[in-house]
Amino acid sequence: MFQLLPLILVLSLAGVSVGVVAGPSSADTSAADTLAADSSAADQVPPAVAGVANTSAARSAPLVDYLWVTRSTLLDSVAIERLVTRASAAGVRGLLVQVVGRGDAYYRSDLLPRSEALDRSGFDPLALVLERAHAAGLEVHAWMNCVLVWSAPNRPSDPRHVLNRHPEWVAHLPDGRSMTQLSAGERRWLGVEGVYLSPARPAVRAWIASIAREIATRYAVDGIHLDYIREPGAFAGLDANARAVFALEQGADPARFGLEPAVRRAALDSSWMVFQRAQVTAIVRGVRDSLARSRPGLALSAAVLADTVLAERHHAQEWRAWVREGLLDRVFVMCYAPEVQTVLSQMLAYSSDLGTGRVVPGIAVFNSTAAATAAKLKGAIELGYRTLALYSYESLDERAGYWDALAGFLGTPPAAVPSNGSR
Repeated sequence: MFQLLPLILVLSLAGVSVGVVAGPSSADTSAADTLAADSSAADQVPPAVAGVANTSAARSAPLVDYLWVTRSTLLDSVAIERLVTRASAAGVRGLLVQVVGRGDAYYRSDLLPRSEALDRSGFDPLALVLERAHAAGLEVHAWMNCVLVWSAPNRPSDPRHVLNRHPEWVAHLPDGRSMTQLSAGERRWLGVEGVYLSPARPAVRAWIASIAREIATRYAVDGIHLDYIREPGAFAGLDANARAVFALEQGADPARFGLEPAVRRAALDSSWMVFQRAQVTAIVRGVRDSLARSRPGLALSAAVLADTVLAERHHAQEWRAWVREGLLDRVFVMCYAPEVQTVLSQMLAYSSDLGTGRVVPGIAVFNSTAAATAAKLKGAIELGYRTLALYSYESLDERAGYWDALAGFLGTPPAAVPSNGSR
């Protein structure tokens, strides 16, 4: 807490009140310049990040570097043209574009069915985004959801969808049911978004790696961006394959821990968590190895959960190790908490533990005022972060005047972004 006081003081002097919405201040310009100068000694982006521009230039350029773009923007060419126009005018560096949604494709794929949300015209959203974005000088990173493969009320209609082609790959619950059998109410109670596959299956990991390889070799993307590389919770992953592998290693069936003595049960619970994390890490390693063979040097990044008890204990996502081992070139940490103090604390912990060269704070727009978002961004810059991201483009596009308000709080000249009313 005491380490945060100087940072909060800097933000207050810069005209951004922590926890209080304040208006743009003329002091923002000089404060932003000071923060940019102070960040010059921060960690440099590693050379291994191929295809990603180095961010060592002064922070006086873009407000943020990357925008997450959800698949809802990829449904037609008009929306894509608008995306590139607005992103280019706003001065961002690149786009993280969601082209694998729920086990379906928003690109030309031989492995995944075409998304049911797209028309049957043969329109290729990723191809158009790449054409327009690269012409405008923007990077495009293909964002793919990995283990989460369905969330709609009804099953996918295409027989090629992974739920129909490989139902045995789906994660199971302690009562033996597949996650496809969860009702909408049960999903809400468990806090899960939909149906997950089991990371413990080598075939699942190979399938995910093959999707990344297909995109990387078929399109001139600037990187692959992974998401949903985690278990839905400690309660899941109890398919027959995972149970058998764990039982061979530890001599106990994870579905029957309740029958074990209390002391043994505690040790097994801990071992099961380690096991789950290892399976998830194997997904990242599989993608990394696949890209190294098929397109060496292509940047690999991932969206990861910010630190909470839930993330650490129940989602089996050991992303700090992925950074330390070089499995990822960058991690985009989803610092989505609305409270400024929470996000500052998270970013301080990451910078102290991992440095700032490979860690990108991802700041939410959908649940924060422009003043709060500016405070989080200024805090990140003060801590030495050289690359920043916002979630999401859609949130910015839907909130009239938000981008210019954010620029005002940061003391940056407003971008000539087309009016939201032109949608």
